Amino acid sequence: MLLIIFSRKAIALFLFLSLISKLSFSANQLILTKDHITDIPLADLMNVTISTVSRKDEKLQQTAAAVFVISQDDIRRSSANSIPELLRMAPGISVARIDANKWSVTSRGFSGRFADDLLVMIDGRTVYSPLFAGTFWETLDLPLEDIERIEVIRGPSGTIWGANAANGAIHIITKTAKNTQGKLITAGGGTEERGFGTARYGGQIGDNLHYRVYGKGVIRDNSFSPVGANDDWRIGTAGFRADWDINPGNEITFLGQYYSGKAGQNVTFVNPASPETALTGIEDVNFSGGHALMRWKNTTNESTNTILQIYYDHTKRNELSFRELRHTVDVDFQQRFPLSTFIRQDIIWGGGYRWSIDHLGKNLPIFFDSSRRNLKTANVFIQSEMSLIENLLTFTPGLKYLDHTYTNGHLLPSARVLFTPGDNHSLWFSAIRSVRLPSRFEREGNQFIQNGAEFIRLISNPLIAAETLWSFETGYKHQFNPSLSVDIAGFYNDYDHSSSELELTSTTMQLTSDRETRIYGFEIFGEWRAMNDLRFMPTYSYLQVENRVPEGQEAESGQDPIHQFTLRAQFDLAHNIDVDAFFRHIHRLPGIEVDSYQALDLRLAWRPVSKMEISVIGQNLLQTHHQEFAPELIQTMPVQIQRGIFTKLTWRF
Repeated sequence: MLLIIFSRKAIALFLFLSLISKLSFSANQLILTKDHITDIPLADLMNVTISTVSRKDEKLQQTAAAVFVISQDDIRRSSANSIPELLRMAPGISVARIDANKWSVTSRGFSGRFADDLLVMIDGRTVYSPLFAGTFWETLDLPLEDIERIEVIRGPSGTIWGANAANGAIHIITKTAKNTQGKLITAGGGTEERGFGTARYGGQIGDNLHYRVYGKGVIRDNSFSPVGANDDWRIGTAGFRADWDINPGNEITFLGQYYSGKAGQNVTFVNPASPETALTGIEDVNFSGGHALMRWKNTTNESTNTILQIYYDHTKRNELSFRELRHTVDVDFQQRFPLSTFIRQDIIWGGGYRWSIDHLGKNLPIFFDSSRRNLKTANVFIQSEMSLIENLLTFTPGLKYLDHTYTNGHLLPSARVLFTPGDNHSLWFSAIRSVRLPSRFEREGNQFIQNGAEFIRLISNPLIAAETLWSFETGYKHQFNPSLSVDIAGFYNDYDHSSSELELTSTTMQLTSDRETRIYGFEIFGEWRAMNDLRFMPTYSYLQVENRVPEGQEAESGQDPIHQFTLRAQFDLAHNIDVDAFFRHIHRLPGIEVDSYQALDLRLAWRPVSKMEISVIGQNLLQTHHQEFAPELIQTMPVQIQRGIFTKLTWRF
């Protein structure tokens, strides 16, 4: 019996190491074409429950959208030590580390530090900033052990979530306080992740109130640059969550967090005494913030509920290029109920209002026409899910009305069709209109930009329009057998009023909204359980971007990888020993002069006792250092990401 077990483990280990070594040594020869795609084994997450697509719990197989779920186990077995690193698992999501503290995270095009078409939420709270229309990823840090799952929607979600979800939405959902009882300590460090640690305690008051409190700190080393990158990152976070089950039909959740940190950078900025003269210096960007959230949910039965959510968010940022102080209040309401039992029609409707008040410093090289602004966003929506043919055909139309300080009202219709001829496969289609609101910088921002030996002034445009999108998608999910499954999605996106730059004089340019963009492509995700203790999960993403701008205008191009291929492998060497690998190939970015690269992460974990895990993780093992992206907007120094190794201890008691 022992010989049989040993032989099976040896075969699994041979398969695991053979595939990883083949990828590692042949990375530079990796070419992806349509002929290769049919050979990729593809995966099953069909029974996973998600809630972001329709604002209700539903099975992934019954969802007419391109959705990927990063589970608790995916997080535990990953080589990631931050949220952007976790998102590398998702097909169609382009993740690039700009330096040790900055990231580019985008969905289906428009790559950049400030991804203006991607909505990011944590427990229903929007962390998308209206200043540059993007997310400051360096400010988002929470214990990865507290995350229940991350739902990644590729494609528009404007009817449900409103503005700025044109290309997708990322929803980070944390565990309930009831599921984090007891004590947790994590600690670790290494060559690049110099030190990190988390302490968490979960308890309860009476039978119906559960809570947790936590603190976390991270110190990350500099990246590589021949002249010194000076881009280290430090952040400390403290927070709490409380879940109160008032009675069988009512529950209230309270969430709160405060963070403070520093992010180093080498930056080129304008001399205030002589705006046409550049200075280069080292600075520590100071940032801090916090939020408090309350959510009440009333449940009558499994198909009828009401949810009211209110939160306050405060952020503060101080760097040489600009200073920002922002206060945000957000109110969101939704109600769900069955309209007809004859055709099983389900209605969800709601609305929200958002105030975002800022105070901006008068810095150079970035300054604004007005130092204070109160941005208001209002919306109402309705969506109906109708089972036209029971267990076979579902039609889901929806409509949102959106109004904002900078633009007139927008109507955002959507239509999704789901065809489920069997329990193990489904086919879906969608047509959706979305909108991306102008950022504060696009409407009122000015900037001095160094361009070689010249200085160019970029001036504001108070007439810049909202970007609009019509998106057409289709997808197919199929479970071949208990060990093999596939999830494929294709899309065609048609954008109007995308941002471009108009040359007014040889030294003056202005942002406009005259660009037309077409983006199309497809994504494949698969899972193959070769053995009970051996699992492979490949992804492939293909993307094409076409821009059309009037004569005399410029638009960014060549910043999105045409091809992306990843492969995750998980092997249970023993009941208490895990071996995990994550390989990725990213196509070159000619628009910002970044070459194709391959990367490999490895993880070895050992559990000496049931509640303790010790792991050793190697990141970017194929090269000493490599560049993944280039700075955007803020003129910092391009750097290269280094190979790193760190250890981690996780102890629950």
